[in-house]
Amino acid sequence: MNAPPRTQLPHLVQSLKWSFLAELASKALTPVIFLILARLLTPEDFGVMSAAAMVIAFSEIFWEAGMGKALIQRQTDVPQAAQVAFWINLGLGVVIAGILFSGAERIALTLFQDERVNLVLKVMTLQLFLGALSSVPTALLQKEMGFQKLFWVRLATLGLPGMASVPLALFGWGYWALVIGTLAGQAGQVVLLWRLSRWRPTWGFQPAVARDMARFGAWVGLSGLLGWFYLWADALIVARYLGTHDLGLYRTGNQLAMMLFGILLAPVLPVLYSRLSRLGRDRERLRATMTLVIKVAILISVPAACLMFVTGGDVAALLFSSRWEGIGDVIAILGLVHGFAWVVGMNGEAYRAMGHPQVETLAMAGTVLFYLVGYLYAVGFGLETFLWARFMLMGFGLLIQLIVLKVFLQIAILPLLARLLAMALATLALASLAKYHLFATSLASPFLSLTFTIILTLFSLGVGIYLLERKRLFRDLLTLFRGGGRTTMPPG
Repeated sequence: MNAPPRTQLPHLVQSLKWSFLAELASKALTPVIFLILARLLTPEDFGVMSAAAMVIAFSEIFWEAGMGKALIQRQTDVPQAAQVAFWINLGLGVVIAGILFSGAERIALTLFQDERVNLVLKVMTLQLFLGALSSVPTALLQKEMGFQKLFWVRLATLGLPGMASVPLALFGWGYWALVIGTLAGQAGQVVLLWRLSRWRPTWGFQPAVARDMARFGAWVGLSGLLGWFYLWADALIVARYLGTHDLGLYRTGNQLAMMLFGILLAPVLPVLYSRLSRLGRDRERLRATMTLVIKVAILISVPAACLMFVTGGDVAALLFSSRWEGIGDVIAILGLVHGFAWVVGMNGEAYRAMGHPQVETLAMAGTVLFYLVGYLYAVGFGLETFLWARFMLMGFGLLIQLIVLKVFLQIAILPLLARLLAMALATLALASLAKYHLFATSLASPFLSLTFTIILTLFSLGVGIYLLERKRLFRDLLTLFRGGGRTTMPPG
């Protein structure tokens, strides 16, 4: 089977460009606002907001019900599918918002033992309505590869959270500054999405289309439920057993790590899913594409993870005040967690694109109990032990995901694991040598240490990669951008 026509390459590159610019614009300003607020607020302020946010994120699984992904994947009856997705999202959003509002006090006292979460959670239920209104316009733009429009929406609303949050934080509003900023940003996005989208809802939908969408969405929703566990269950256990102060440290360090990898890799996800959906059930081309995706992810995310581990203390000293003692360890260890997790972070896009979202769900379900037991055991020894347990559990989950990928798409995983290990060891060795040399020459200020370590490590690593793999690397990148490669490519 031949590769996709070359005429498709400019469209894919343009989509990647606009998706990347949207993420870059967001991630360039968001950290600035985030760090300003970290200087003005306390770990407890971020902890209270995080407690409410994790409940809202949990509820999103049920009102969204996988309809956005189902709409992107669907190739027939798209107008009818859009109507189904909108009315299901809106109806479920109303119901779940009512449940959350009425149960907010019980949730605050039972799960978090903090009365402040009660009112914050009630106000944050507005996010359910805003999310329901934006879900279908966003999915349709992604389906149509309209990433340029999504870029302008993101760019135009970037400053809204900061414009609301920073002044309120200066005037002593504490965690309410974070709440109001979040709602302001999401409301702005809803307004612009509806202005840019040509689609408008009409009353009613076709039952047959609704049944198909519901079947697909149920698996996506179940994957989302398990995904929430991987994203939030650790924070829930920290909040329950260690309190909102440690939750603030944990979630803030976690967000910083997520921001970095969001800039590097998150722009690929919507474009990759839209692209893979067009390949349908062609397993050979999906196999070739996903092999290349994992190789590129290792090349980008593993060095970034190891650099965060070595320089986490410098980042904390440079960016945070003395009120945030201990956040350096959080940044360092969670940098490793997120960087290594991204190696298999795009697997689900392939399964959903093939119309088999249950594969990711079943793979994640197999590790849920293991993770939960590990979290509950480790939290009793304090935050640092919990962080290292999180890293070890991530390694177990990464291995399971690679095994599932091997079974389902016949991808050879041993060469990928060898590449991952080599990249990690090389980066850790180079970064440690650079940092040791800096300390040995008494140039150990946080800024110089961070800058020198990153530049010297990346330069040395880049030279090594170029000398050893330049032909293979350039071939792989070119094949990937052409949309999946030829089926004659070896799996490793």
